[in-house]
Amino acid sequence: MQFIDEARFVVRGGRGGDGAVSFHREKYRPRGGPDGGRGGDGGSVILRATEDLSTLERYSRRKVISAGRGGHGSGNNRAGERGRDVVLDVPVGTLVYDESGLLADLAEPGQTFVVARGGEGGRGNASFATPRRQAPAFRERGLPGEEREIRLELRVLSDVGLVGLPNAGKSSLLRALSAARPRVGDYPFTTLTPQLGVVEEPGYARPFVVADIPGLISGASEGRGLGNRFLRHVARARLLVLVLDASEDPEGAESTLRTELGAAGLSGRPSLVVLNKVDLLDRELRGYLSEAFPAAPQVSARTGEGVGELAGLLERRLRELQREPDSKRGALGHRVFRPASRGLRVERRNGAYVVSGREVERLALKTDWDSPEGVEHFQRELERRGVIGALRRAGAGEGDEVRIGDVSFEFR
Repeated sequence: MQFIDEARFVVRGGRGGDGAVSFHREKYRPRGGPDGGRGGDGGSVILRATEDLSTLERYSRRKVISAGRGGHGSGNNRAGERGRDVVLDVPVGTLVYDESGLLADLAEPGQTFVVARGGEGGRGNASFATPRRQAPAFRERGLPGEEREIRLELRVLSDVGLVGLPNAGKSSLLRALSAARPRVGDYPFTTLTPQLGVVEEPGYARPFVVADIPGLISGASEGRGLGNRFLRHVARARLLVLVLDASEDPEGAESTLRTELGAAGLSGRPSLVVLNKVDLLDRELRGYLSEAFPAAPQVSARTGEGVGELAGLLERRLRELQREPDSKRGALGHRVFRPASRGLRVERRNGAYVVSGREVERLALKTDWDSPEGVEHFQRELERRGVIGALRRAGAGEGDEVRIGDVSFEFR
């Protein structure tokens, strides 16, 4: 399975079912009255976070994902069946975007988000019966479901993120710290995708997760190399570990890493410098590095020197950070909702009067334009909701074109 951390496709909620026009027919009851049932609501498209997935590969080739349509109402006040929901499992740590920005952050297992709601079912003629109008012969149509293009972006959830230049020994260090077995080679860019490992010891308050990403190079923030694309996977990490090759200009490596992290907006994250490959140094060089990097642990992922002490240091630092509020990480399950405006607005556009507003547009969509009684009901509702008055105040006169959504008619 390929590691895919981004996918883009269209989601479409199911259309609501139409209401029914029906009259009760029974022997010896000639005036049974209207009994048309309402249509069922359309199904919704729902995203659900799961720990069983680690990639968005299953959505990389999808173009449109649609929920089921609601069933039509029928006689004897029978409502239509609700449309089938479509539940899309995504990895924990998936961000959901549309053209307006962030919609949801699915950062906890089992967390769900309705990304495209199904349309409401239309009412049958039984719903419109009144003492004055005892035999209505019209119904409402079901509303279309929501439709939007979304972009899914996976950001791996980890406690510690390993960052370093190519061939700094990050993968070897991950193997030494945990039971993970990433590919290790004596050449740069051995790591091509993020790798995760769990560090667990009896004395620890809880296990912690370490993430290793492809090596960064100078200019990564401008698109060079592989690491810049995967920096998002350590953006959630509570602690960044800058792994430096102690045998290859560690001062220059640290400068490069901090420059690229700053360009990616991660310079403010808590960090720790670690000197790796100290087994390749003599005593004099190790003494020099102790002076140049007094707070940096010296380890050798190959021989295991200092690895246990490093794991204990990481666990202590994470416990300290857990006591502090982390504004960078943000609240888990953060969601942003942008409800549609319910206000009524009338404006002149291209010679026509365009009426906009959530409720009046829904009314136009629900109207059965093939039914004269349905059109009369639509006109009465426009009057009752103040749309006719708003059109008059805007200057609309006899015969002027009025548009509400996709509906166009002459003003009378």
